[in-house]
Amino acid sequence: MPLRVEREYPGCPACRARGSAHRKGCGASGSAHSVGMREGGSHMLILALDSAALSGSVALCEDGVLIAECTVCTGHTHSETLLPMVEAVLRAAGRQVGDIGLFACTVGPGSFTGVRIGAATVKGLAFGRGVPCIGVSTPEALAENGVQLAAATGGLLCPVMNARREQVFNALFEVRDGQACRLCADRALPMVELGHGLAEDPAYAGRPVLLTGDGAAMTAQVLAGILPAECVICLPERDSRVSAYHVAQCALRAYRAGVRTTDAELTPVYLRMSQAERTRTEKLAQNAPESERNE
Repeated sequence: MPLRVEREYPGCPACRARGSAHRKGCGASGSAHSVGMREGGSHMLILALDSAALSGSVALCEDGVLIAECTVCTGHTHSETLLPMVEAVLRAAGRQVGDIGLFACTVGPGSFTGVRIGAATVKGLAFGRGVPCIGVSTPEALAENGVQLAAATGGLLCPVMNARREQVFNALFEVRDGQACRLCADRALPMVELGHGLAEDPAYAGRPVLLTGDGAAMTAQVLAGILPAECVICLPERDSRVSAYHVAQCALRAYRAGVRTTDAELTPVYLRMSQAERTRTEKLAQNAPESERNE
């Protein structure tokens, strides 16, 4: 089945400001119409990817403006869907990989395999091009889904991703001046511990907790037994997936703040061992001599 790509605009920034398609003599210089401009240029073409959870997303943006975005949640592996989505958004916008001035992807926490696929894809696309590659925290990108609601309610943004074993990958954010601001580092913790942390911290007392991410529904059930029911709010299912557009927004902020990561430096963030590694460690501990187990 062909991928459906949402295309935002056909023209250049100067023409887009007037709501018209690009035409000769629009008044913008040739450089204003070029894409993928490096430092010192007026515009930055950004290709952003997410594959940290079940859904996958790719977006193409010029500065902070969305050009095209493609999202799938088909059950197919990201190794099957990610590159076709990249090709689809570039084709829809009439661009090429060589036009990109900034690559971005979620680097975790999340699915170990998904995070690796996303990082490897960006590394492959950027290899040898000398183009910055910025890794974005998955909870940070998820938090962008609820910025408007949090600003209106004074609520806490609480991204939660299912980390199995009754745990979630999580971070907390609040909105200041229209932007999600981090309150704690990304972490993996039991849902019960998250609930008690929110209940016992005076800074969070009485504030709505806006849950987003694939762990939102199950976390809401746990928090409802700890916090006042009216304080626990799940964002709609559509807003519980990472949007590659938001990944691009986060990466652009980091770029403007001076972050410059090369493709070689782009590194996944797992927070804890994979299930296979935990199983192996447990088996080794069980098979170890009694004297070593007691050390």
